[in-house]
Amino acid sequence: MSLVIAVANQKGGSGKTTIALNLAGAYCDDDPSLRVLVIDAGSQNSSMRATSAGNRAISVHCRRPGAAGSNLGREIKRMAENYDLIVVDCPPSAHDMNTEVAIAASDFVLVSMDASALNAWSTVGMLQLVRRKVGSDATACGVVFNKVNTKTTGYGEDRTAMEEDNPYPILRSTIAQREI
Repeated sequence: MSLVIAVANQKGGSGKTTIALNLAGAYCDDDPSLRVLVIDAGSQNSSMRATSAGNRAISVHCRRPGAAGSNLGREIKRMAENYDLIVVDCPPSAHDMNTEVAIAASDFVLVSMDASALNAWSTVGMLQLVRRKVGSDATACGVVFNKVNTKTTGYGEDRTAMEEDNPYPILRSTIAQREI
C-alpha cells in the first residue's frame, strides 16, 4: 500500500501542479526504485500536459483518473496497490467532488498558498474542508507558502494569520518567488 499525498487549494495559481510534480520528482530522485504516480484530478489536465512536454523522459508516471467523484477514492486505492507514492494534483475548488474525495483518500494533504489576502481566504476555506474530511489531526495536513518573498510584511502578516485557529502546521520551508 502506498502513501497518498493530496496537493490542494481552492484558488487557481497557488502552485498545486508545480508542487505536486516537483514533490513526486524529488521522491524519484531520492530513491529511483520508488514507483511514483501523479494523479491529475483537475479538469485542466495541467499535470498531464506538463509531464508530456519536453524531450527528456521523466521517472514520474502521471494519469487522469478514469473515475470521477465518489468513485475516485476507489480508483486511488486500486492504484495504490501498484505504487509506493501517489501524489494527487487536486482541482482548484473546495466544492469539487474530486477534491473532497482525494482529500478523504489521502494520508496527508499539502495545502499550497502564496502570500496574498485572496490566497489566505481561499486557504481558510480549504482547511475547513480538510477538517471536515480528515479531522484536526496535525499530522494529516500542512500548509506550504509558495512563490513568496519571506522578507515582506505581507508574508509575515499572512503567516501569522494562518497560524491562528489552525490545527495544521505552517511548514517552515517556503518556496521562494523566482524570476526567470
